[in-house]
Amino acid sequence: MQVFLHFGISKNDSALASEVLSLADVRGIDSHGVARLHTYFEMLTLGRINPHPAIKIVRERKSVCTVDGDNGLGLIVGPKANAIAMDKADQFGSGWVSVCNTNHYGIASYYSLKALERDMIGWSMTNSTKLVAPLWGGERMLGTNPISIAFPGLKNLPIVIDLATSAAAYGKIEIAKRKGQPVPRVGSSTKMAR
Repeated sequence: MQVFLHFGISKNDSALASEVLSLADVRGIDSHGVARLHTYFEMLTLGRINPHPAIKIVRERKSVCTVDGDNGLGLIVGPKANAIAMDKADQFGSGWVSVCNTNHYGIASYYSLKALERDMIGWSMTNSTKLVAPLWGGERMLGTNPISIAFPGLKNLPIVIDLATSAAAYGKIEIAKRKGQPVPRVGSSTKMAR
């Protein structure tokens, strides 16, 4: 929280951003937890993230809207947009919010889990920069495009899915790089079934 406060981010927003990061660590998604703090520090230092965004709705209908994050920290813009979506779902039966002009928003399951707390189905997804080569490709052309869906379980535990659409999450590669460990090639030790 102190890192965000250092950049003049409000106490409430700093606590919110810290909550998103710490949940990643609690859920075992180390690539998106506190270890990512150095990236946010660098981006805020360079002025690539607006520490005081004017987050606003730019288009809206009953159950849908578009939120402009004013290049604010995704860890703050994302939860605020998610709250709008859940409020719309309460009022109209479903709520769908798209967000523009922001950046990395943490783990996708943070948002779907918040919906579970309100006994809703949560669905969160985002795009990313080109990090993945398509099948048999030699050049990065696709994003990892994370997605999370969470379903209440009635009498059973809820079902929570959080994944990237790539063969390996880019965050896992970042962790290996930080630790100086090699990244195994996908499929290098497996044989195709015949």
